[in-house]
Amino acid sequence: MAPQIPTGTGRLGERIGLGDVFVSWRVDELIPGRLRDRARPPEIGRVVDVSISGAAIVAPTSPQLRRGRPVCIRLDDADAVVRIRRIEEIGDDDWRLYGVEFVETDLAFRDWVNGLLDARRPDSQTLGWDRAE
Repeated sequence: MAPQIPTGTGRLGERIGLGDVFVSWRVDELIPGRLRDRARPPEIGRVVDVSISGAAIVAPTSPQLRRGRPVCIRLDDADAVVRIRRIEEIGDDDWRLYGVEFVETDLAFRDWVNGLLDARRPDSQTLGWDRAE
């Protein structure tokens, strides 16, 4: 039986549920102010949903991850630094649901999030948002 993923994450803005969107999770472990002797290989996480301010990501359990910890993620060639705000059990000891907020995103990552949100919004030209009057 598949683990049950909690809903109602308390995130700002509209949450958009996603299908199979996978990210590299804990990319290079390059966190400002922390040094590692060698880079660790990234893990794979699945983005469950996303909003303008953050995401819910199912990823491998790690005792090193805790609330407040920054994590680097990558979607294709787009990078972001997120901060863990919530960690929830999902019925499988090897996996957790990490509620994260976006701290720093590159332009490609922001475009991806905004593209998802724009696809759900009414046509902005119909609403007249593109005109300054």
